[in-house]
Amino acid sequence: MNWVKSLIIAFSMYSKIPMPHLNLEEKDMRYVMGFFPLVGLVLGACQFIWYKLSAFLGVPNVSRALIFLVLPVIVTGGIHVDGYMDTSDAIHSYGDREKKLSILKDSHIGAFAVIRLLVYSAVYFAALFWMAEQGKEQAFLLFAGIFYLSRILSGFAAVNFRGARKNGMLYTFTSVTDRYRVNALLGIQFVICLVGMGLVDIYKTGAVFLAAGLVLCYYRHMAYKEFGGVTGDLAGYFLCVSELCMTVVLACVNIL
Repeated sequence: MNWVKSLIIAFSMYSKIPMPHLNLEEKDMRYVMGFFPLVGLVLGACQFIWYKLSAFLGVPNVSRALIFLVLPVIVTGGIHVDGYMDTSDAIHSYGDREKKLSILKDSHIGAFAVIRLLVYSAVYFAALFWMAEQGKEQAFLLFAGIFYLSRILSGFAAVNFRGARKNGMLYTFTSVTDRYRVNALLGIQFVICLVGMGLVDIYKTGAVFLAAGLVLCYYRHMAYKEFGGVTGDLAGYFLCVSELCMTVVLACVNIL
């Protein structure tokens, strides 16, 4: 029963998909990070369904790319974009570690958050539009897998990287996580994701996984150096940056 509750909590916290209301106990949150990637699996399926539907309806590529861009926000409620914006403000404050951590908790939006989000959206849209123009179904199958992979890596980082503080939503989950079983769950899903995407195109999958690995290394270095560890906002930042980088790489290698 704890496994089922953890699954429901994962979708309740990290998506806007309706879930039954639960009376939670600490033991019910032990496997949340292990089920978190399934949100990405559903999101990836939504993206691929939109690709097929928009192709059938003859939707212009500009409109197709815009929907690809906003679907993650619709499905997740923008929780990860919020973390991206907060982290952008904190990094560009150039203050000490405590100031940066306090900015993460500040509900106000700073100039750097807006600027970085505009740049992020423009680059993401350009990559998606380029893929839509190329019109290769194979690329959008791999694109769908990106959302699964990003959450597998995000769950791994949340469970195994040092936390920056002893409070917050991420700490609430990771402090009670059954690390051995969650890492096993994430490892199994990583292999499934690698094999599934590899069956579509092994070389393009290799490029996408390489990009994801480099972003993960950057994320750990940045989080430890700037904040002393990871937080929920930083996890959202990683998710957004990794999905952007993987999509850009996929768009580039898709011409081959």
